[in-house]
Amino acid sequence: MKTSVYNSRYFIAIGVFILLCFSGIGFFITSKFNKRTERISMDMATSIYQLKSNVINNEFRGFVGGLNNAELIIPQFKSASDFLKGEKLVNALLLSHSKIKHGWYAIVTVQDTVYRTITENGTNYQHGELLAYQKKWIHSQLVSKDTITRIGTIINVEDSIHGLLATRHRLADSSTLILGLDINFKELQRYLWGVDSKSRAAIYIVDEQGDYVLSPDEKQIGKQMPGGIKTARLEKLPDSVSFYEIATSSYLGLPVFRFYTPFGISRMKWTMVLETPVFVIDEDVKAIEKYVFLMLIAATLIILVLIEWSQVKWQKQFMLRQQAEILAAQQEKENAILQLDKLKEKLDPHFLFNSLSSLNGLIEEQPDLAKAFVVKLSRVYRYVLDPTPNGLEEVSREVRFASEYFFLLKIRFGEALASLEIDIDPQYSSAYIPFMSVQTLVENAVKHNIVSKLQPLHISIRSEGEGIVVTNNLQLRTDVKDSGKQGLKYLQGIYAHFGDFQLSYGIENGTYQCFLPLIKKPSTP
Repeated sequence: MKTSVYNSRYFIAIGVFILLCFSGIGFFITSKFNKRTERISMDMATSIYQLKSNVINNEFRGFVGGLNNAELIIPQFKSASDFLKGEKLVNALLLSHSKIKHGWYAIVTVQDTVYRTITENGTNYQHGELLAYQKKWIHSQLVSKDTITRIGTIINVEDSIHGLLATRHRLADSSTLILGLDINFKELQRYLWGVDSKSRAAIYIVDEQGDYVLSPDEKQIGKQMPGGIKTARLEKLPDSVSFYEIATSSYLGLPVFRFYTPFGISRMKWTMVLETPVFVIDEDVKAIEKYVFLMLIAATLIILVLIEWSQVKWQKQFMLRQQAEILAAQQEKENAILQLDKLKEKLDPHFLFNSLSSLNGLIEEQPDLAKAFVVKLSRVYRYVLDPTPNGLEEVSREVRFASEYFFLLKIRFGEALASLEIDIDPQYSSAYIPFMSVQTLVENAVKHNIVSKLQPLHISIRSEGEGIVVTNNLQLRTDVKDSGKQGLKYLQGIYAHFGDFQLSYGIENGTYQCFLPLIKKPSTP
């Protein structure tokens, strides 16, 4: 019988393969979502940057708006005395923004130079002397031959960084007027921190030297920006003047989209730096991602359950088929044993009668040969009456049994039966063939062929390939009835019981040949 082996690893492999396929699909879809999510996150970060930068630009326009407004009325002043008469209006316009508290002016006439600070105190304006850093810079601008109207600078003072923003004009009486603001950027930073407080972005302003003018961390104001600004390695935004990169913020401690855009005030070329965290903005995208992942898991589990159900069902059918095959094989074995019993029954009376007749002729004429005959006869019957339980026997024992059986036939037929030729490779001695298989073929050869001195019967037993070949010269008798090939059916049944072994027989070159395949490791299914 062909042994069928149920292997659950096959089904496990299918399950793992399907799981890997779905995992691959999941990763592919997730990667697509991730790319789209990154794009959305980038777009949203850009929007936040644009909104925040607009807020900052508007705030700074408001900071310098007082200077712009005051500049509009300067053409009304023809002389230094006119300016001093309209000083209250100038003060009100110059410090019109609620967060700008300090202004100043300097007016140079032929006779004198007047320096004065303006400080808002409620609804009043107080005047005072210029501070040293103010006077030093204003003096440098007065002696400068530069004709630029709007001027400005950044000065490090002990408590903070101050921005001096001014406008310079020449009056009709040849007086020179410089009017400006003094902005404390540390105080301004505290104010800007509260503007658009819901925004998840951090704003920095860096001057031309790479120093922080504004920073959420006040300790950084006035210090050098780490690494500086190198736009050559940055990605450019569609507006062609702004750049961005993905970096780790030293202030937020998070990966951020960092945007750089030019920021000019009073002809000072600054850079606004805005950092917004890299995060997924669109909750719908996150939800879809989650649902797709859950669906993939659910689909995988359903398929694995179906595979398991199919596996159990297949296993049940497999067991039923295996039981049926075992029963069929058992039946084949029982049939073969029945046929063997029939052969034994046939061997017992006829063979015993013929053997006793031969022995009777030998007792008086050749007593020694008669003794040998009796020994051989007893061995033959002992072998027949003591078969192996699985229906197989070693080649060496089968050939020896056939040889002893042939000895008895040789006594009976004499010269009409040529000597038995045996050529078995020793390596085949421990292999197995069906019980009484060689003897059966020898008996069939004698039974179905003419055995006479004129036409002696030649029988040979030899090893060939993976089996034993029994041959005899073909000289068929016509007076023998067909026995239904009981011997060959017995051999076929035994071989079928032990697997894919093919018994072959037929006529070739005037000889009848039968090939007995070797069974190297017999087992009883």
